[in-house]
Amino acid sequence: MPVTIDYSKLRIIPDPDTREWWDATRQHKYLVRRCNRCGHKWFPPNIPACSKCMSMEIGWFETAGKGVIHSYVVVVQPIVGAFVGAVPYVVAVIELDDCKEEDGSVTRVAGVLTNDETEVAIGLPCEVLFEATNDPKIVMPRWRVSGSAENTWKFSE
Repeated sequence: MPVTIDYSKLRIIPDPDTREWWDATRQHKYLVRRCNRCGHKWFPPNIPACSKCMSMEIGWFETAGKGVIHSYVVVVQPIVGAFVGAVPYVVAVIELDDCKEEDGSVTRVAGVLTNDETEVAIGLPCEVLFEATNDPKIVMPRWRVSGSAENTWKFSE
C-alpha cells in the first residue's frame, strides 16, 4: 500500500538558501547545489558554500531525478505527526545518477519512498515524483522504485 503523509501537519517555510529549491519542486524539478568554481555538487541546499573549495560562488544543477538506492531504513515509530498514519515507511539514501564527480564521489540525497518495505532493496533504481501538499507553494519530492537490478540486497529480520 502506498505511504500517505498528512502534509497538513507539516509547516515548511522556505528560507533564502532553499527558496529557489522549493520553487523548482513546484515545477517538478529536482535541484542540488553546485559550486560554480570547482563543479562540486551537494545536498541539502541549505549549505551556502562549497565543502571542497570553500567558494561561495554557488548555483543549482537540475538533476534528472533518477538514482540508485544506496541504503534505507524502515521507520516504525513516527516522530513527526504527519507520519503517524504512514508507518511503517521507508526512507532511502539515493545516489543520483547524474551527480558523479571525477574523483568518484557521488551526491546522495535522502527521501521517503512511496513503496512498501517488501518492494525495496539496496541497488534498485528509483526516480523522483512530486506530491502536492495542502499548501500550494509547497510541492514535496518523493521517490519510488523504478525498475529491477541484479545483485540487490535487502535487510532481513
